[in-house]
Amino acid sequence: MKSVADMAANAMGVEIEYLELEGLQEDENLKLFNHHVYSGRNPQDFVDLKFIGKELAKQLGGCPLVTKVVSGYLQCNMSFQCWNSFLQDGLEHFKGSEDEVMETLRLSYYCLPAEVQICFRYCSIFPQDYEFKKKDLVLMWMGSGLISQDGNKPRRIEDIGEQILAELTRKSFFEMKLKVVQYSQRKEEYYTMHDLMHELAKYVSAGECTTIIDPSMLKTEDDTIRHLRIACIDKLSTEEIKKITRFKNLRTIIIDGPGLIDKDMLRAVEYSIEKSKSLRLLRSNMENTFHLPKLAGLKHLRYVYLHRISLEGMRGLVKLYHLLLVDCLNDSREEPRQVMYFGNIGHLRYVNYGAGRIGEFPIGRLTSLQELHNYCVQGNKGNKISAIKNLRTLRELQVFGLENVESLEEADNAKLSEKQYLDSLSLMWAARANAENGKDDLILDHLEPHANIRNLKISGYCGTRLPIWIENLRVKNLVSLELARCIYWEQLPSLGELECLKKLWLECLPSLQQIGQSSQLSNISCIGSYLPPHLDTLIVRLCKELKQLPILPPSLVHMEISKVGLTKFPRIGNLHGASIETRPSKLQFVHVEECERLTLLEESLLLQIHYIRTIRSLCISDCKELESAPLFGEMSDLRELNIINCPKLRATSEIKGMILSPSLKNLIIKQSADLGHLLMKSLHGLANLSELQLENCPGLRSLPSADVCKSLKSLKFLEIIGCENLSSFGGLGSLRSLISLKISSCSNLAALHESDNDGDAAAADENDDDVIEEENLVVPVSSLDIDYLEVDVPSVLNIEPLSSLCHTKGLVIGGGPQMESLPEQWLLQNRKELQSLKVLSASSLESLPPRMRDLRALNFLLLSGAGKLRSLPDLPSSLQWLHVMGCCPELEIQIRVKDSPEWTKISHIPKVHIAAVKPVQSRPHVFHGGYYFMYGKECSEETIYGKANQ
Repeated sequence: MKSVADMAANAMGVEIEYLELEGLQEDENLKLFNHHVYSGRNPQDFVDLKFIGKELAKQLGGCPLVTKVVSGYLQCNMSFQCWNSFLQDGLEHFKGSEDEVMETLRLSYYCLPAEVQICFRYCSIFPQDYEFKKKDLVLMWMGSGLISQDGNKPRRIEDIGEQILAELTRKSFFEMKLKVVQYSQRKEEYYTMHDLMHELAKYVSAGECTTIIDPSMLKTEDDTIRHLRIACIDKLSTEEIKKITRFKNLRTIIIDGPGLIDKDMLRAVEYSIEKSKSLRLLRSNMENTFHLPKLAGLKHLRYVYLHRISLEGMRGLVKLYHLLLVDCLNDSREEPRQVMYFGNIGHLRYVNYGAGRIGEFPIGRLTSLQELHNYCVQGNKGNKISAIKNLRTLRELQVFGLENVESLEEADNAKLSEKQYLDSLSLMWAARANAENGKDDLILDHLEPHANIRNLKISGYCGTRLPIWIENLRVKNLVSLELARCIYWEQLPSLGELECLKKLWLECLPSLQQIGQSSQLSNISCIGSYLPPHLDTLIVRLCKELKQLPILPPSLVHMEISKVGLTKFPRIGNLHGASIETRPSKLQFVHVEECERLTLLEESLLLQIHYIRTIRSLCISDCKELESAPLFGEMSDLRELNIINCPKLRATSEIKGMILSPSLKNLIIKQSADLGHLLMKSLHGLANLSELQLENCPGLRSLPSADVCKSLKSLKFLEIIGCENLSSFGGLGSLRSLISLKISSCSNLAALHESDNDGDAAAADENDDDVIEEENLVVPVSSLDIDYLEVDVPSVLNIEPLSSLCHTKGLVIGGGPQMESLPEQWLLQNRKELQSLKVLSASSLESLPPRMRDLRALNFLLLSGAGKLRSLPDLPSSLQWLHVMGCCPELEIQIRVKDSPEWTKISHIPKVHIAAVKPVQSRPHVFHGGYYFMYGKECSEETIYGKANQ
């Protein structure tokens, strides 16, 4: 068994150095064992297992993964006989070696039910560290025919798949993780396999599952393969692709490839697919349009996921009796509706046919459908909302075009209130100039969902009130409520009685002035002055007339307020009168943006010490009237702090002399009065700080001292922009972990260097014509080891410690009208490492250093706006990409002449793009698309970027 590090070291022909990590201590391993084996149970009910459990944990030797897997297995067999048998037979000679660890994992695998085993083996075709989404994985298991339904216990097949995944997770074959989706801030589950588990899956699935990562594998893999993933389709010839047909029992074909392959390769792929008569699942992310004229012959096919399919292919698809999922786009202008009517589509559970085109399916016949997205109501022209009345098994429904619902009877006939399994519902109206408020009110009242609904979105609605079924609390099970683009709402109830509601999203409600009754907002004992008691996420955006929010619950975790007319920031309170100190704070994320009327934070949650102690991310931006700052020093768990464009924000007496939390990782201060200067004094000891950005901080005259910089042991990214009074780098050279530095618009730094060098100008002039010999080039020793450096003027490179850099891999120089040449000495002292050089706005640059050819590691060179550049020097043989944007037309002309001196200089470079300034009088600095070359041969843009024809 080899790790990724082992394989990489072997491929590079080097020896790998290991940092050996000791296993868990015996008592720690016992705690881990007990935590998993007694999960959901009382250990006191199993006193007879206490001693043998201790022996098992001791024998497992401190490997956390093995301990979790074994305890997961034993949890299902809580008898002394089973545990003793496992100890004597499974762990008798266990010493913790790699082979023994794998043998123990195999033993736990073989104890899984057969159906769970095959679902685990199936996952071996995905790469290591692959992030599985629950829904996608379960649907692939279903599509490949791995999950069976018990006829005596009719259960939804998706529920069985989710139960299998839960069992694999509970027994540590998978690990469930969470990440936050960027815009929606929705928490998304995903699952990963430990490296050892991935190795185990590959071992037990040998001969059944495989991934083709090299053409030679098509010759060596067993003919018994059933589940196949191809990760190198673009590396295969047409003949090699056709060899897929030797796998006679294929159930699964997954093709992960480039955007497009050529037509001959596509025909070979289609041929191989159509010859796989036992195929259950077909999945490809290639952008080609599949035709598959013989698709109807694949009678067992259940799952088809293709980027595009022709109408011819759709004719075959709809004849497949076992088909469960179709996810394909069709760009044909032909109307496929009649094709659908002649198909066997009543068993389809999932259909995605492109935005707005689902109506081309006869919706009323899709009685097994689980999800319906992008369904557009068209009124007299076609689709009616009543067409969904027989879709009783729906779990998710998304309806557009509700302005086209013609009558209350049509709304009633949708039968939403009878869809008891419906979990998520989105009701959306298009924007209209002459909306009828009363009609929208009534229509929405008659679109009442079943009381089981958990997630609801209403968007574009032009009524003046919430539907009566929300106000009357007939949907008490709501967990998530999103209200967007409802332009006539002036008031909303506080929703405090929706006790299950965890997420409230209000966006683009331009008329909204208050939430809750104005008479209740000041009454702390009234439920109308509170948001729902279990709310954990509150997002309010684009509500510019909303001046005040109700009291927030202690359950709040995430709050985002953007472009809201708040004059008073909300606070957290307790409806039941208990002291807030008795309930632990859960607040972690607070972002406030563009609240232009907000001036003070008095009595707000940002001054409630009990709650701000748990905040991990705080961002306040573009609140231009805000004067008072939060109590940063009390935020003991703060990881991210951004204060951006708050010009009136000043330090109060309470926060002067504060100490920022040692847990802080990211700090961004931009244009915020004296706050940047103050916070810079609080950096000492921030050993976890990884990123620091300072912009437009006029009080900043020097970076921190060497002692402070030494304490910033994790600082990797530093940006200083527009700090015009900065005149010293302070202890910059002591930032040993720094890998990226950007300095721009710090005029005092450039001026300081120029004044320091006035006395040396004459001496420099005398040596201008001297050639710097490599053997005489003195490379300074620098304490900095920066990978990426960006400056706006080259003179900054002459200031210590930047002048001593010699291992820089990437340099960006802003250039400007004063830059007539590049800093040759600095470039040469970094010549062994410098891989990328970008020179921007080089309007005065007339030539490049003659020793550019000595930059032996350079592979990317960009020159932009170099209108005076008339000739190139000899360029290094390592160069792979050359971009010259906005050069003089003469240089472009010379380069296009084969065997000319300028052509010779670029003929060895794989990729070149030359674009001269376009002589347009009104836009003198505009340059045209230019010309492309590959090794001196002129070619098209498509060729150089590797684009293939469809």
